[in-house]
Amino acid sequence: MMPDITLLPGWALSQDAMQPLADALTQALPGWQVGTQGMSALQLSTLETDLAALAEQLPAGVLVGWSLGGMLAIQLQRRFPERFSHVVTIASNGCFVVRKDWPAAMPAETFKTFLNDFRIQPEKTLKRFALLVGQGSEQPRALAQKLEWDGADADQRLHALALLGVLDSRAALKASAASSLHCFGGQDALVPAAAAQALADLQPLLQVAVHAQASHALPLEQPDWLAERIAAFLGRLYD
Repeated sequence: MMPDITLLPGWALSQDAMQPLADALTQALPGWQVGTQGMSALQLSTLETDLAALAEQLPAGVLVGWSLGGMLAIQLQRRFPERFSHVVTIASNGCFVVRKDWPAAMPAETFKTFLNDFRIQPEKTLKRFALLVGQGSEQPRALAQKLEWDGADADQRLHALALLGVLDSRAALKASAASSLHCFGGQDALVPAAAAQALADLQPLLQVAVHAQASHALPLEQPDWLAERIAAFLGRLYD
């Protein structure tokens, strides 16, 4: 019996933002159960409790996460390996913000400015974020308009954004005994394409794929390309 596949959205996004990819995966993996799951409230001070609660909402199986959703998928698998067999991440970095030993990420000052801007002007900053998600694509404004937001309030989104700035997936990926797939867009304005090679160097079980012309909005921009890579990855594991 094939495991369920659950798709997790990125920061501030509704689970409906993952529907194009869910539809493509349903076509690419007939017989598999594919579903989407929205994010509950998350913050650093209650992260363990929040992740445990999220895990209870998810069916056991494979987790596919976009951006922050990918980083959370890694953390969920680290804590509950018996429930979540494998992880696929999309436009998701080892750590979102630059560290001394991880230069392929967003500069710390850029992230700090964005965080402060969101604290002061959340709606205006969210619109700017939407354009950044599609930046690098052929039709960035059209992609921005396709984004569907979650129902969280500004404080909840601020907590989740702060969490994005401190999460570090590298230790979990190094320690994992399960193979994983990590997909990137070569024109991503939020996660540098160089992060793909940096992740690939972490450990041999980790696989990467890069769409040279895609933006951060891979699940909306290239759902069929993603579905093909994910289907091939899972096909090798569950053939």
